[in-house]
Amino acid sequence: MPLQHLIYVSTARQELSHAEQEALLESCVRHNLQNDISGVLLYGPGNFIQVLEGEAAAVAETYQRILDDPRHHNLIEILLEDIEQRSFSNWRMGFTRLDGDAISKHPGFIDVYGPDFLPQRLAQRPTLAMNILLSFRANCR
Repeated sequence: MPLQHLIYVSTARQELSHAEQEALLESCVRHNLQNDISGVLLYGPGNFIQVLEGEAAAVAETYQRILDDPRHHNLIEILLEDIEQRSFSNWRMGFTRLDGDAISKHPGFIDVYGPDFLPQRLAQRPTLAMNILLSFRANCR
């Protein structure tokens, strides 16, 4: 089966506590191990950016679970395409909680979590979204 990756952004219905973030990560890792999904989830005040990689059916099923998850709303699919190989093959679910200081100090800073950020802008530039995720992968190893 062909591999795909899917990138989306969404808005958190409410700020997640540290315990809720840990529970979310544990759930993602468990699900992704069972379904051979890799990727990374960036969470900052009010927003998520995530890439999912795997077989097309597994990516679609995982994304449907996210669409049905009450923690998310205003989901915007940025990019869905076939890929030759995974970019996050060693990450069952990389997770980074971003705060304002961490974001602004990061190389290639783009304030995707600031009050003026509009997810629709990222949807218009899918390569920018992937570059943000790849940048975090490169700097979090």
